[in-house]
Amino acid sequence: MELIDETYADKELPVLLATATDAVSLLRCDLRGSDLRDVDLTEVTFTDCLLDEVRLDGASLGGATFDGCRLMGAALPHTRGLGFTMRRSNLFAANLIGAVISHTDLTGCRFTEAVLRGADLRSSVLDGCDLTHADLYDAKLDGADLRGAALGPCDLDRLRAMKGAIITGEQAKEIVVELAGVSIVDNS
Repeated sequence: MELIDETYADKELPVLLATATDAVSLLRCDLRGSDLRDVDLTEVTFTDCLLDEVRLDGASLGGATFDGCRLMGAALPHTRGLGFTMRRSNLFAANLIGAVISHTDLTGCRFTEAVLRGADLRSSVLDGCDLTHADLYDAKLDGADLRGAALGPCDLDRLRAMKGAIITGEQAKEIVVELAGVSIVDNS
């Protein structure tokens, strides 16, 4: 079932999903401010949708796809379900506290000022992501690929929070220069 250029209020989409017999795909739909807490969004595809301020607390996102969506200020704490994809999406100031987004392709997402406290990002790909001023305290980043991500200013607490993440030598060099104020000379 493909839904194009539709606008949904709080309870309309959950009712529609509960009665759908085919996979649901939403294209350019407006769900701003919707309450989708604890809703089963398994295998639902969102493409170029507006999801600002949407409440997805505890939602089941297994196999769901968010591509090119705007989720500014969205609440995704404690979401569950492995295997969902989020690409090229804007999550400015989103709440992802404790969200399980491990082994997820997050290519091109904007997490500027997002709260990722305690989020499970293990083995996720964050290529081309913007993590400037994102709160990474207590996030699980073991094996998270941050190569190509904009890390933003990095103090010692932020550096500790990135423990286990994969970064490039150039990113490490920028962090050391910023933290220590040293000049690095290449002796090749």
